[in-house]
This record gives sequence, structure tokens and C-alpha cells, in this order.
Amino acid sequence: MQVRARLKNFRMSYKKARMYTGLIKGKSTQDAKNELKYINSKLSLPLIKLIDSSVANGVNNFGLSKKNLYVEEIKVDEGRVMKRWRPRAQGRAYPILKRSCHIEIILNEIEEGKDRIKIEQKEAQTVSYKELKKAMEEADRMVKNKNKGKDSGKKAQDSKSKGKGKISNKKVMSRFFRRKSI
Repeated sequence: MQVRARLKNFRMSYKKARMYTGLIKGKSTQDAKNELKYINSKLSLPLIKLIDSSVANGVNNFGLSKKNLYVEEIKVDEGRVMKRWRPRAQGRAYPILKRSCHIEIILNEIEEGKDRIKIEQKEAQTVSYKELKKAMEEADRMVKNKNKGKDSGKKAQDSKSKGKGKISNKKVMSRFFRRKSI
């Protein structure tokens, strides 16, 4: 069973990325991760994360075993190009192309069906409109009760301070919108 994961718009030229991705093709996921650990490249850590992500997809979605997966295929495609300009002599401008790439990894099982776990699919519950409306009203009541508790505490504090340091809205507005005599 094939398992996929994608990394989009990684800021590296697709030509440079293909040099490193060719090293892990056909290897088991653990061997590929071990090899990437010792490569001094900007791409090694994101590739390790991508392999971990695809392994997690296989385990959680399809019940595959971690030890039974290998890198069947890895694709590196050209991504978005950001265009910038560099000023040069005599008013000229030279282009700067900041390239990116999309990486897709496809894992497959070494031995088909080995150590698979059956995953139980839960069925969605159907709820009638009346039940949904009742639940929404109950949630609104809970929120209102929670807010009432907060407001009563503020009122108690305001009555203690009795306006110390408190400025009314009228005074604030008059400060901002004062008429200047001509």
C-alpha cells in the first residue's frame, strides 16, 4: 500500500534538492533517516520530518508497521519563483530568481500485509435539528453564566474604587475632539 506526504514551497532550487533526494530512494525509512542525519544540507532536516510524516500517515490512516516501509519514490518538482531585482551600474537592473521546490515522498510496504493493524472506522452520529438547537441553547446559557460571574467581580471592584483613576467616556472624547478657537 502506498503512503504519500508532500512538502510544498521549500526554499531551495529543485536541481539542488534532487542531488540529496536521490540518496534515499529505495532504502528503508530508518536507513534513509540515518543517512540524512549525516548530510550537511539545509534539506536534511525537512526531509527527515517528511519521512516521519509519511510514516505517521501510514501507521495512523492505514495501520501499517513502521519497520515494514521503504522509500519507493521521491519526486522533486519546480515550485514558485520569487523575482527580485539587483541594481547595477549605469541604471541597469539584474534579476534575482529565488527558486523553491515541491517534494513528494511515496512509501510502500517491503512485504505486503506484514504486521498490519486493523483500524476501526467510527460512524458519524446523525443529530436532529431539535437536538442540535437544544445543545446550542445550553452552550449559550453556560457562556452567559460564566460571563455573569466575571461581571459581578468587576462591579464590586468599581464600587470600592469609586472613580479613582477612572475617566468617563465624555472626558476622554472631549480631550480628543477639542475645538480650537480661530
